[in-house]
Amino acid sequence: MHSLDELDHRIMELLQRDGRLPNVELARQLGVSEGTIRRRIDRLVNEGYIRIAAIVDPLKVGMNTVALIHLDVDLKHLDEAGAMLAAMPCVRVVAFVTGVDDIIIETVFPSTQDLFLFLKDKLPKIPGVRNAETSLLLKLLKRSYEWLFPYQALAGGCGDGDEPISRREVGSPTE
Repeated sequence: MHSLDELDHRIMELLQRDGRLPNVELARQLGVSEGTIRRRIDRLVNEGYIRIAAIVDPLKVGMNTVALIHLDVDLKHLDEAGAMLAAMPCVRVVAFVTGVDDIIIETVFPSTQDLFLFLKDKLPKIPGVRNAETSLLLKLLKRSYEWLFPYQALAGGCGDGDEPISRREVGSPTE
């Protein structure tokens, strides 16, 4: 794997905002050739730094019930439970966490009845799950795929949102 340089970071920042930006436009904004952008994006994808995908809003396609489920899991079954949850299509996020819970999942369903069936029929079949606490999302105020790279956060970029994020100048990076 290559180490990331400033150009890689800037490409990723721009793609976070708009994953459909043409390579020609990325090249224009960053002051490099389209071929450089194409090779850099290919490398970032192939090395697993980024994945380019469409983000579908579940509420707009009939998945009207979004729930966060906090799970208490017997630690000897943690990996198995995580893998089984990750394999379920209705589970969007699986995370091992610290604190009272061991795993938190985000799920999407067409209805609360489908959520109920998941909680009643599917969850008890997962080894080690001792308890589940469910919270329904009533209104989503923000879901962002833009976040700050470490150098931006250190530069005070996570303020009140009124200040633009400061960026270092991009020189003429090498491939």
